[in-house]
Amino acid sequence: MSDGRPVTGLSVKELAEIVFSVSKDCLVVPSHLWTPWFGTYGDRGGFNSIKEAYGDLADQIFAIETGHSSDPAMNWRVGELDSRTILSFSDAHSLPKMSREATVFEIEDIKKLRYEDIREAIINNKITYTIEFYPEEGKYHYTGHRNCGVKQSPEETKRLGETCSVCGRPLTVGVMHRVEELATRTVDEVKTKVVEIGEGVQGIEWNSRPPYVRLVPLMEILSEVLGSGFSSQTVENEYNRLTEYFGSEFAVLLKTPIEEIAKIGGEKLAEGIKKVREGNIFIDPGYDGVFGKVKIWGEEGEIEDEKKQMSLF
Repeated sequence: MSDGRPVTGLSVKELAEIVFSVSKDCLVVPSHLWTPWFGTYGDRGGFNSIKEAYGDLADQIFAIETGHSSDPAMNWRVGELDSRTILSFSDAHSLPKMSREATVFEIEDIKKLRYEDIREAIINNKITYTIEFYPEEGKYHYTGHRNCGVKQSPEETKRLGETCSVCGRPLTVGVMHRVEELATRTVDEVKTKVVEIGEGVQGIEWNSRPPYVRLVPLMEILSEVLGSGFSSQTVENEYNRLTEYFGSEFAVLLKTPIEEIAKIGGEKLAEGIKKVREGNIFIDPGYDGVFGKVKIWGEEGEIEDEKKQMSLF
């Protein structure tokens, strides 16, 4: 009754004990692991490890979910997660955004899919790849205080501290800063590489862990291509036309050859999707509940100029 999400009033360990008492085959997967307010690793969550959070039940936590503000490469830096499967999912309460993140499982017979098959895939890390937001677009990637317009990178937070320079209250510590605090490996030690993962899809891999691909939601790309608002009828109509023609949003973003997209959606859309696939985009990182701002065309300086203009208001 408070904020649309069920609040149990239990510790994570107490909740896990109840779940496992129902059946030993149940799964508990900490979701949006790094989110400041309720994530297991979040700054406000109070835990620096899964062991600290779940105690003697920690060895029954077989997987974690990254959340929008982190990707597998960030999680690969934490040694405690080496033995755990990394999953990605989307919220189910906003239909147009259900394709933001997903997990592709290795399942032998999808027509006879059972819960046991998914459980086995999670426990044994049978993941083909995960589909991820660019983590900078997540709304808790950087540290900050939105009411005061204060935003800090991890380097700035180390130098300036976790207190808002405007109002003097604690900042909401971002995911990137928490990763730096809990990491057991440096960025240089996680040397990722680009690999082919089938059907023309290229992913990012490290140390034989399941790879991942990054995307920007199609409606966001169309908004910039068409010069119309994300929720406009113009964008929605074109989104529906493209997904009906190609079969799904993932097909458009990840698998369809660029020349085919150009034929059906136009040269600018094809160029935009190509830039997203190559990571040739600019993102003003999100912070304290504000989603990051993606810019496919233009220069990084333009984002900085827009930030300065917005700060006037």
